Amino acid sequence: MKKIIFYLLIIYLSDSAYTQNIEKSNDRSFNHQISSEQYTTDASGNIRMNVNVWGHVNQPGSHLVFEGIDMVTLFSIVGGPKIGADLSKIKIIRELEDHDGRIVYVIDFNDFLSSGNRSTFIKIKPNDTILIPQKFSNIIVNKVGAINTVLGLLTLYLQVKNGL
Repeated sequence: MKKIIFYLLIIYLSDSAYTQNIEKSNDRSFNHQISSEQYTTDASGNIRMNVNVWGHVNQPGSHLVFEGIDMVTLFSIVGGPKIGADLSKIKIIRELEDHDGRIVYVIDFNDFLSSGNRSTFIKIKPNDTILIPQKFSNIIVNKVGAINTVLGLLTLYLQVKNGL
């Protein structure tokens, strides 16, 4: 009798483990790793990769994007560059060296904005970091308010000190 209960318990546990594996494989949000954490696929087989976007954009951070994405689409995903972004000095920093030994690329996005020419675009690869700097003039303009406040407080202090 104990053997029968033992065998029934084994069958029950193996059946529930099998059912859990089937449910997990049918889950749409389940990602499958291809190799070395550079690419993932969703349940539909779409290949995706992580890309880091830093700097003067509306939504900086790490983004899971489709393989083959270009700069225009990536800028759309991150909400576009902020006013004052220096689009002439965008850096793409690779995780690994390219076939020609380069790790850092600098592109001028203004060429695309003026002509629509995408020939200067560089293929975006997994774990690339795209850095969009802020123009120096924009940094100064953004800091004028703080400088104005400090000068106003200094003037107020001097007037109070001289008035007493």
